[in-house]
Amino acid sequence: MPASMSAPRAEPSADDGFTLIELIVSALLLVVVISVVGGLFISTLSTQATVTTVTTATQRGQLVTNSIENGIRNAAVGSVAPYSLTSPAGTDQMLVARTAGNGSALNWNCSAWYYSASTKSIRFMTSPAAISAPSSSALATWTLLSTGVTPSAGTSIFSLSGPSLSFAFRQIAGSSYVSFTSTISSRTGVTGSSPCF
Repeated sequence: MPASMSAPRAEPSADDGFTLIELIVSALLLVVVISVVGGLFISTLSTQATVTTVTTATQRGQLVTNSIENGIRNAAVGSVAPYSLTSPAGTDQMLVARTAGNGSALNWNCSAWYYSASTKSIRFMTSPAAISAPSSSALATWTLLSTGVTPSAGTSIFSLSGPSLSFAFRQIAGSSYVSFTSTISSRTGVTGSSPCF
């Protein structure tokens, strides 16, 4: 009886590799990983853009706020009205006050802030003489404080209550906005008739 011989084992060849199934699974896993990393990257870019937009809007709104607050705190209170608040055209508003300069010698000027509803902007002007409501071409020469400004409610940004001035506006920040509100009054203690209005 012949002895049984077992067949020799085949040695793995050098060209053995992944099977088709393994390649498909690897490719699918790679697609999932790239999708997740890409999604995180896009989300990070979107968040960064939003933060930049809100930061810019906050800085612009703060510039408007500081200008108005500094001007009114350094204003003389008029004997008839503390400040002049008018609507030169439509829902535009113009605020005028007699303000003290920041120099060592006391120097009075007329200061005006103009909110344009059509351009959603606030501009500023100062002059030693009274400031009248500007034409659209004259308004363009005023200092631009900010664009993208809308009232927080209704159609007015400014309102007067006795010697106090209140303002409330929204600074547009992309698809959102940043709100600014304040109530301020003069701290100079100076009263009397105003040559500014």
